[in-house]
Amino acid sequence: MSKMRVAAQIVRSACMIEDYQRPRLNSGQLQLKFLFRKNLSDARNIVPSHRFSEDRPMVRQVLRVTQNTVFKRRPVQASQLEPEERYSVSAGATLEIQSYAYADANGEFDGHIKFAIANQAYYIRGMNTWYIYNRHAQVEFDGKVVYPQEEQAASFILKVTDNTLFKRRPLQSSQLSAEEVQAIAQGASFELQSYAYADAQGDFNNHIKFALEQQEDYIRGLSTWFVYEQHAQVEFDKDVVYPIPQVPSSTPSPAPTPAPGAPRPFQGRSFKLPGNQSTFYTDQPIIPGGSFTWGEATKNGTRIPKTTREVSNILALARQLQRARNQIGRPFRITSWYRPEPYNRQAGGVRNSQHLNGSAADISVSGYSGRQVANAVMSWWPGGVGVYPGNRRHIVHLDIGGRRKWGF
Repeated sequence: MSKMRVAAQIVRSACMIEDYQRPRLNSGQLQLKFLFRKNLSDARNIVPSHRFSEDRPMVRQVLRVTQNTVFKRRPVQASQLEPEERYSVSAGATLEIQSYAYADANGEFDGHIKFAIANQAYYIRGMNTWYIYNRHAQVEFDGKVVYPQEEQAASFILKVTDNTLFKRRPLQSSQLSAEEVQAIAQGASFELQSYAYADAQGDFNNHIKFALEQQEDYIRGLSTWFVYEQHAQVEFDKDVVYPIPQVPSSTPSPAPTPAPGAPRPFQGRSFKLPGNQSTFYTDQPIIPGGSFTWGEATKNGTRIPKTTREVSNILALARQLQRARNQIGRPFRITSWYRPEPYNRQAGGVRNSQHLNGSAADISVSGYSGRQVANAVMSWWPGGVGVYPGNRRHIVHLDIGGRRKWGF
C-alpha cells in the first residue's frame, strides 16, 4: 500500500465519529475492557491499532467508568430515552475509544462526554458513538487522566434534617393530594441541579424549591419538588449555604488589648505552618494586605498544609488571585482551595488534581458566571482555567499549574 493511501486511511480512522453498523453482539458476551488513544487534534499522530510497528510503542486512550451509569445515544436525561437508546454499564469498566469530545460548534453536550468506540468487535448494538455523563467517567491517555482536566467542582446537595415530605406545591401537606407528596426520611441527601427560595412573585411560603440532578433520584418521573425549609438544608462542598447560617447572637470575648504600637492580634483559629516558627490564624491574610485568608485556603484551619512546598503554592496562588480580584473589583467566594486526601476524592477530584498541593482554587463571584470570570482573566492568567456546565456554571477553577483551559 502506498504511503499516500496509508495517510488517507489514518485520517479517515481519526475522523470517524459517526456510527458504523455491524452485527450485534450478545450483550452477555460484551466485555467493556478497552484501550484508547489521544483525540483527533493531530491526524499525523494517530495510527490504526493494527499498524503499530516494533519501534513505535502503543499509546492507549481509555474511557474509564467511575460509577454505575448508562451509555446514551443522546446527551439527555436517561428517563427521556427509549430502552434501545441506553446501555447500563458498571463502575470500573474501561473502553478503548477512537475519539472523544465534550463540546462541538453548537456548544456543550449538557454535561456529557461524546465518544467513539475504537474496536469494531465491541460496538454496542452495532453502534460506535455514545454519550456518558461526565461525572461518571474519565478519559485517560497513556495512563494519565486528560479529561476532565481537573476535578468536577462540588455540587449542591440537599440534606434532609428531619422526617418530612417532598411536595409538588409549597402548601400545607393537608392541602395536597397523595400523588403530590412523598415521604422522605431524615438523613437522606440528593444532588441538585438547582434550588431557590423565592422567585419574582415572592418566596415559596417557607419552602425550598429544588430540581434533582440525577435521573435515578426522580420521584414518579418528576425532578422538581418543594421541601419545608426547617426540614432540610442545601450544602456546597459540605458548607451550609441555605438556610443562610445565622451569626451567633453572643459576642465573643474581646482579645487582650495590645501594647501601644503593637499590631492588633488576629482572632481566628491559630495553627502552625511547615517551615515557619510563627503562629498563623484563620482570619489572617495570606499575603499582607490581601483579600484571601488562611482560613479560606485551609477550610477554616481543618486542612493544614503538610509540606513547605504546599505552603509556597498557596502563597503563589494567593498573589495571582489577588490580581484577579483587583481587576474584577468584586469579592471572590472560595468554594475549594487546598484539598488533600480524602477530601479531594470525596469532592470528585481527579487523582492528579492541583488542589492536592494547594495550587488550585474554585471560586464564584456574585453577579458573574464562571465563564465571565474566566474570560476576564484569560489573557494573563499563568495556569489552568476551567469552567463547568449545569449547576456548576457559577464556578471557575483557577490554578497555577501548566497553562491550559477546558469547558469552553
